[in-house]
Amino acid sequence: MVNCDLVDRTELQNNLANRIQEAELFSRKFGSFTKSDYEVLMFTAYLDSLKKPARDYDISISLGITESKVRNLRVKSQLLYPRELNWVEELTKSVSHGYYDRMTGQITVTFEDPSVRSLLKNRIEEDFGMVGQSLNAKQLILPIESFLLLAANAETDEKKIIEELNKALKSETKKQSEIEKKNLKARFLEGVPDTVSFISSVISTYQRGRPVVDALLRIIL
Repeated sequence: MVNCDLVDRTELQNNLANRIQEAELFSRKFGSFTKSDYEVLMFTAYLDSLKKPARDYDISISLGITESKVRNLRVKSQLLYPRELNWVEELTKSVSHGYYDRMTGQITVTFEDPSVRSLLKNRIEEDFGMVGQSLNAKQLILPIESFLLLAANAETDEKKIIEELNKALKSETKKQSEIEKKNLKARFLEGVPDTVSFISSVISTYQRGRPVVDALLRIIL
């Protein structure tokens, strides 16, 4: 029986039919589909039907499989049936439940969707350099500044947001260096007397990335 707490039964039926059509299952491919292929196809339809993002644990209980298998199926599903990832929503949720280390000014965030974690990790490494990681494969560790720039990356006009951050930074500190897109790991808030006030003053400049900054502000208060 379908766990209706996590997925909508009608949606699941419709999504399964759509994914079967996409996979061209009822064709010459039918005989080449392995058990693993069927599992990924069914799991993809299941993900499509989730009422809201679910934790690996909840899915594992619902489907009667291990959390590690859930995570592996998430990865395979994104590779075989790629869908647009709402990384802003996932990052917002991760920041909301993140751990803020006041001594280092870094935040540890945990991602349930490994595809989102990989997307952000690779984007950071490709454009900005290395990113901190913990022993937990779901986690990334970044300074506060990184989240402000990731939120800016979600905007239509990223350059404008960075210009606004620079204006605010110059009014708060005597530092002459400017914030640039490629200094994601630069600690440009170190000279700012009140980090909370600074973030509060720039939050209105964000639109698409505002949920991330809102979550960031809440966690450091």
